[in-house]
Amino acid sequence: MSTTTAATGLVSKLPIRLRNFFARYPPQIYSAAVRPPVTEPETPAPASEEPLPSPYTPNREAKGFKKPDPKAFSPSKALLYSNPEHPNPFLPRKNFRNGKWISPPIGLRRQAELVKLAIKYNVEALLPPGRKSTEYKETRRAERGLAIKGTGVGQKVKGHKWERTMEARLEDRRKAMMEMPEMIRLWKQRGHGRGWRQWPKR
Repeated sequence: MSTTTAATGLVSKLPIRLRNFFARYPPQIYSAAVRPPVTEPETPAPASEEPLPSPYTPNREAKGFKKPDPKAFSPSKALLYSNPEHPNPFLPRKNFRNGKWISPPIGLRRQAELVKLAIKYNVEALLPPGRKSTEYKETRRAERGLAIKGTGVGQKVKGHKWERTMEARLEDRRKAMMEMPEMIRLWKQRGHGRGWRQWPKR
């Protein structure tokens, strides 16, 4: 049996809804298999002398607080690929004339139905990448974590306020301890260190 005959037999077993979709959006152009591989940008390794990061979310009012970068790399976002020449029907795209976003031709509800059908017939890999795909959901779940906050990749536990402000307070305490000898010397020069009062013994 030739490959063409086997492929034709497989297509004939699919429901009409999937056949119509693949006829309009051929898998060799739109499927997730033709998406470029997702590669995370290389980040410099932290120096061994640097202290370990705090497990708590830093307080917004604490000193040295840095807001998270919204343009930072995200594995789940990298999965949602759309070829400019052949726009992904599962993803919105920008209008090159006015810069406004255009809704995807296939909405999320229809995407979910197509994904369920494709999973049932074991052809999900032929669908375009979308927010309802199994791969995206698993990657997104790993990023966001479980129902407990802070269990996702790169997430931190909020913690109590005294835990979030602990780093700033310890830094202030360290500076105060470094200045303590000079403070004691000035205190003695002003005569505060003489004439301690002796309380009578009872």
